[in-house]
Amino acid sequence: MGRVAKKKTTQKAPPLDKLLKPAAGVALAMLGYYFMKGMSAEIPRIDVNDSLALREVFFGEGASGKDFAVLCHPEAKDGSVGLPVSSVFQDSHDDGSAPVEYAIIDCDHVLPDSGKTIYEKFKLNKKKRPTIFVSGKVGPPKQVPEKHLKTGAMLTKLLKQMLEPHAAKIEKTKELKEKCLNKDVCGLLLKGGKPEPFVKHAMANLLGKYPSVQFASVDSTLLFLTNLEEYLPEYVAGEHRFVVFKKVSGGLAEAD
Repeated sequence: MGRVAKKKTTQKAPPLDKLLKPAAGVALAMLGYYFMKGMSAEIPRIDVNDSLALREVFFGEGASGKDFAVLCHPEAKDGSVGLPVSSVFQDSHDDGSAPVEYAIIDCDHVLPDSGKTIYEKFKLNKKKRPTIFVSGKVGPPKQVPEKHLKTGAMLTKLLKQMLEPHAAKIEKTKELKEKCLNKDVCGLLLKGGKPEPFVKHAMANLLGKYPSVQFASVDSTLLFLTNLEEYLPEYVAGEHRFVVFKKVSGGLAEAD
């Protein structure tokens, strides 16, 4: 008895319109992504005639307690469009990860109290472009070096290093007083070796949670803290120690 030949089944291709719809959706999504990515939020301009705003930006006065990254940028005259904002500054602003407020200001403005321009008052080098300074609660305007202004990512990295809380590094015994013991409260990490990731994570959490506390670290494998070690748990290689100091009154003077 002969075998019955199996009937071949052929899969029908889906209609072209069903293929085009998802493809069109993907294309629109990608177009929307690049369109939104290309849109840059406008950076506020500081009113040079507002003395309170200037003092907040320059010296951190006021209740905001903010730090600022400021681009020197001339104000457009007579209704003209004006110069474009530095792409390095704009890219750093659009990244949004640095703990800073971005602003632009006309540094050619003459300050009435001194008769000097903003460039002259704060010794900003106009020839180094873009001219960007950091100020606010961190202190008066300090110009960002050119080597950090090649890309927006480089500027963002510098701003994080300058403004994000970090533990002071103690490399000499005399620095212990200046960077830790003379503070109202100081948390000192005495490293018994290279800190593990969980130790770094714990310190980062403490820095963020207790901004009023000074934190510091010292490498106990390299530096023996005279007159302090006798009050601490004995040093063991590879083990870390953490101690908190609270200033009771006055401060500790530097020894000659």
